[in-house]
Formats: sequence, C-alpha cells, structure tokens
Amino acid sequence: MRSQLTNKQRDLTLLPVSPEEFLVIACDSCGGVGDKPADVVQVPPEITGYYTCRVALMEVLSVGAEIRLVIDTLAVEWIPTGERILAGIHQCLEAAGLEKTVALNGSTEENFPMTQTAMGITVIGGVSKEGLINGVSRDGDWVVTIGSPKVGHEIQHPVDKEVVSLKDFITLRNTPGVNDILPVGSRGIAYEAQLLGDLNKLHIDWQNPLTVDIYKSAGPATCAVAAMTREAYEKLSTELTCPLHPIGRLSR
Repeated sequence: MRSQLTNKQRDLTLLPVSPEEFLVIACDSCGGVGDKPADVVQVPPEITGYYTCRVALMEVLSVGAEIRLVIDTLAVEWIPTGERILAGIHQCLEAAGLEKTVALNGSTEENFPMTQTAMGITVIGGVSKEGLINGVSRDGDWVVTIGSPKVGHEIQHPVDKEVVSLKDFITLRNTPGVNDILPVGSRGIAYEAQLLGDLNKLHIDWQNPLTVDIYKSAGPATCAVAAMTREAYEKLSTELTCPLHPIGRLSR
C-alpha cells in the first residue's frame, strides 16, 4: 500500500517535507539507445544522456519546482560510455541554465561487460505549497500541444526544431496565463491531455479537425500539453521556436 506520506500525481511524486514545502521527484529510464552492438537506436551516448535527463527535468520544472539534485544510474561501464552519457546530462543541465546550481550523483556497472546501453535518472526538486502549479487549470482554457510527437530515428540531431527545447519549455512555464503543463512521452498526447482534464475535474472538447497525431508516441518528451488562456497562446505563438497545435478547450 502506498505510504500516506507521499502523493503520486501524474508522473511525479510530491513528498511533503514541512507544512510549507514539497520535494518533487521524477524519474525516467532508457534502454537500447546508444552506440553499443545490441542497441536498437544507434546514437552517440551523449544524446542518450541528454534526452533521458531532459524527460525527468521537464516533469519537475512543469510544476514550478526548483531543481536540486540529479541522480544517474548507468547500467554501462564508466569508460567510455558512462563518461559520455554524463557529458550529455551536463549538456542538458547547461541548456536549462542549471549546470552551476544542481548537485549530481550516480553509479555505473563495472562488474560485467555490457552489450546494450541502459540507464535511469531521477530528478529531485523543491517547491513551496503556494508555488506548486498543479491542478490549477480553468474552465475555458485552451489545451495546446507544444512541439511535435517524435520517437527514435524521427528525432533530428543535434537540433530538431519540431521538438520542444528546454529553453522553450522554461519560457512556457514562465508565461503568465499558462496553467498546467504535462510533458508527453510514449503514451501520447491524448493520454496526457485527458490526464490534464481529470486533474482539474474538467472535460476536453476536442478540436475538429486536429492538426497533430494525438495518439502517437512522443518518445523522450518531444512535446508537451498545456492549458492556457487565449492571450498566452497568442504570445507564445510569436516567442517559441517549436510548433504549437491547439487541440481543444477545457469545459465543465
């Protein structure tokens, strides 16, 4: 039975550490993506580290939390693969402006030779009760997809302009009128959008026709779903580099 001391919401765990503050915890895993012989998707290990870190980072940032600690659990040897994955994690933190403020810890596999890349990551942040942005969307909010769903070889490297960047994601979170944000992963836009509605006890009136595939996997959180005012949408349409797709509105 789940401990009453924790509150699992979305892909996050909210752990109260005082009457005024929560720890916010998110994790992600990745397997078969790298440059080892048995990897399904062949990419440099730096890409593996960057995108896996990015997923958990976006989850914690989405609720307004400040990142405090990143833990990488690498099921590969340190030299050369683990070192290169860690370089990708550092690149991710730098892209988010967190390289100098976040503690980093981790582990590698030094007992057995590995023929496939595998890793996990945990991101821990902190947020005040008043600063927590979770379940705050309103009747009439626009539901918008930021970025496009992509997975595996569909993602262009080193830069894919259809993928929501960390810079764009932070701009999204800091824009007045943007309420709940949910990063989208393998379960697709429709799942996360419905979760957003359920979180706020609201329904989604889907736009018809839709301009984005709401059932396709978004892999390593290549897009996000957000509830926002029309004014916020119009502002973001001129500021973000990735595409925005209105997909519906929230209603009672």
